[in-house]
Amino acid sequence: MPEPYIPELARDDEAPRDGIAEEDNRIPPWWWWTFLATVVWAFLYMPYYFFSGWSQETQYAAEVQAAGVRVAAVREAMPTENPYRGDAAATAEGAEVWATICVACHKPDGSGLIGPSLVDSYWKYGDDDATLFETVAKGRPEGMPPWETQLGSEKIWKVLVYMETLPRSDEPGMGAPGFDGGGS
Repeated sequence: MPEPYIPELARDDEAPRDGIAEEDNRIPPWWWWTFLATVVWAFLYMPYYFFSGWSQETQYAAEVQAAGVRVAAVREAMPTENPYRGDAAATAEGAEVWATICVACHKPDGSGLIGPSLVDSYWKYGDDDATLFETVAKGRPEGMPPWETQLGSEKIWKVLVYMETLPRSDEPGMGAPGFDGGGS
């Protein structure tokens, strides 16, 4: 079905050239009302935007501040000491996670393979419970990946309980400043 022909209005101020005449139709009223509404909105909105104190920068700053408050609340609620210390079942679960994930970089005995030794006295980032949890959860530069999303906080705490059961060594291990390459 062919489209209906909509005749255009000839313009009085333009003479036809080469048999082609300039034609013009009126803009529909709904278009004019939309245009006028946009102009009115702009005149109302611009003073509000410039003089109300609202802007995307202030909105962003407020959201960053609110996020900081939420992060601080979560950090305060997190335990700073291992809640599973002394729990044999948690230690056994931690041993399973250790054997599945941690052994690849730290060896079964914790002496370090790709990752540093976890049985010597040298701890680059600290050896308190909160720091160890952060190291496992968030990772560290130069090799330690973050495990929080895969393991969750409970499994991380259980792995840390299991790590406490590994036999300790006085010799510097992999990653320690005095490590000589492990030649025995």
